[in-house]
Amino acid sequence: MTQVIYARPLPPARSIAQVGGKQSWSELRPANLDDAKALVRLKIALAREAEHMIFDVRDRGELLRRTTAELNAAVAGERGIFVLQRIGDLVGYIDVRSVCIEGAAEFASFNLAIRTRWQGRGLGASLVKSAEEWVRRRGLLFLIFHVAVRNDRAFAFYERLGYTVCGDVVAANKESGVIGDYYAMGRMLDADAEEDALA
Repeated sequence: MTQVIYARPLPPARSIAQVGGKQSWSELRPANLDDAKALVRLKIALAREAEHMIFDVRDRGELLRRTTAELNAAVAGERGIFVLQRIGDLVGYIDVRSVCIEGAAEFASFNLAIRTRWQGRGLGASLVKSAEEWVRRRGLLFLIFHVAVRNDRAFAFYERLGYTVCGDVVAANKESGVIGDYYAMGRMLDADAEEDALA
């Protein structure tokens, strides 16, 4: 038997001015299949710039196939991929999906990356907000992700957004997507909704 889960449609694309409060000509929007090549170019650029993340871009054909499969899953509602677009170029993205941890299916995780020259402008917070909205619409309770121990800037960023370390430092491994030892950070999202309702 197939179970159908209703998820509200994605909100319309918003300019960063509407999301982050700053005047900008960038756009935050859900990714679509037409973004495959642009997202591949972004991942290749991020692979050169990233100090703390692993981007497997050696086989460009495989990267395009993998990215297209991820976008197909996003279009089908199985994951959320949101992009920041600057006049035809993608400058950042977040890829959020549900995950099962120790048999529990109420978790979601994400990968977030922004080109170096666009960091520090509130764009990351806008992307995280989009991921949190995606998670809430699916009734998931907890958002968890990996942050490299040496990535002080990201650690401080996520702490400002209300995320905390969940457990001990984990030894480096390729599957984490992070270079070096890392923290698992997370936040319970339903608690946020309860606090908002009480306010």
